[in-house]
Order: sequence, then C-alpha cells, then structure tokens
Amino acid sequence: MIRTAGRATRIAIMQPYLFPYLGYFQLLHCVDAFWLLDTVSFIKDGWMNRNDLLQDGRRMRFTLPVMAAPQGTPIHGRRYHPKAKQALQRLDRSLRYGYARAPFRARAQGLVAALARHIEQADDAPDFTETTAFALQRSCDALGVQTPIHRVSDLALSPDLRGQDRVIAICRAAGATDYVNMIGGRALYDAADFRAAGIGLRFLQAVCPPHDQGGQEFVPGLSILDLLARLPEDRIAGMLAQGALIPAAP
Repeated sequence: MIRTAGRATRIAIMQPYLFPYLGYFQLLHCVDAFWLLDTVSFIKDGWMNRNDLLQDGRRMRFTLPVMAAPQGTPIHGRRYHPKAKQALQRLDRSLRYGYARAPFRARAQGLVAALARHIEQADDAPDFTETTAFALQRSCDALGVQTPIHRVSDLALSPDLRGQDRVIAICRAAGATDYVNMIGGRALYDAADFRAAGIGLRFLQAVCPPHDQGGQEFVPGLSILDLLARLPEDRIAGMLAQGALIPAAP
C-alpha cells in the first residue's frame, strides 16, 4: 500500500501517525522521501493512534485502540484492536454531526470510509504500520502531496542502533544527502556528526496558520481531517508550503 521510488536526496523520518496535524504533512511535503520509523517501541497514550477534532466548539479526542503486546515490541509488530472498526464508526459520526456545516466534510469522511473498508478487508487485528501508512497515503493523495513513503523495517538495519546513530544509518541506507527533522528534536542531533557522515542536517519549524472553524476562536493542532473538512484544496496547498526549513547550527 506504500509508494516506492528511487533513491532520494532529502529525507525525513517519523513514526507512523494516524490522521496527524498539518505540521506532519509539511514535513512530508518538504522532502524527497519519507521513512516511517516503525522499528522503535510504540508509545502508549501517545499520538500515533489518536488525534483531536472539534465537537460543539471543544476538542474531541478520537482513538483507534491498539492491542496489548509485550514490552519492547516494535511498532511494526503491533496490531490494531478489532474494536478499531467501531472506533471508525464513531469517528464518522463525529464528522457527520460535529462538522455538519463544514463545506468539504465529505472529503474528510471519505478518508475515514476508505480506512474502514481497508480494515474490513484485513485480519481482525490489522497490522498497525501497514494500516496507518494506508491512512497517511490516502491523506497525502487528498492533499496533493506526492512524496513517496517507505518503512524503516524494510531496511533490515541493526536493532542495536539508537538515536542519532540510527538516523544516520537510515540516511545512508536510503542514499540521502540531507536529513530534515522537526525542530522540537533539535537538541538530539549534532550537525558535525552528520557532516562527518556526508549528510546535511536541517529542521522544520511547522507553521499552522489560523483558519475558519465555524466562527469560533481558533483551536490549533487538530487532525488534518479538520482542515480537509473546512478548506479548499488550493488553500491547504498554500499551508503545506509554509513550513520553515532551518539549517542546523554550525
């Protein structure tokens, strides 16, 4: 379900997230290839399987449950719980009623419906990475983002690699000459080490400009489903290009 492509120059690496916020897609938009980091542990109560929308003017959390697994099980070994099907039905109802006046609501509901059909065709407990990657790819298609998406687990790197060493190894295996990380992780990386490996290092400062959410005070950082339900394609395309690339300090 994931696009494949030839070797790229500028890449980003992130865990797979379900219908994430605009900044995630700004990162996807600014690179030549995007690698899903599915070889690390799943973060329980994190954002990989959940996000927020609006309901009656307030944040409303949606979650697709994930099955329990032994401690240390990597993301690519995790599975969605069979109850994820019911969770998607609830998400569809939330869009139907919470976004009743949103002009492009059908587009957001279409993504949820496509994911529901995909899960129906899978096992009772669908593979987490494959299913989330499907949702990401469909989201990219709706946004006009053509960046190919790959899985780090396909590279068969040493499981002993950690932190910056793992990122550099992924860049080498992917044939990358530049690596882009969200600016929140700036303290985790040493530009000199990347230069020594022949890789440039940059950071993306996400920019999430306010938009009309039904006449109420703007609530930032919602799922991309909020934007897709409310704004035309050209407006979203302009937002995707607003992320600011910042070179690493010398």
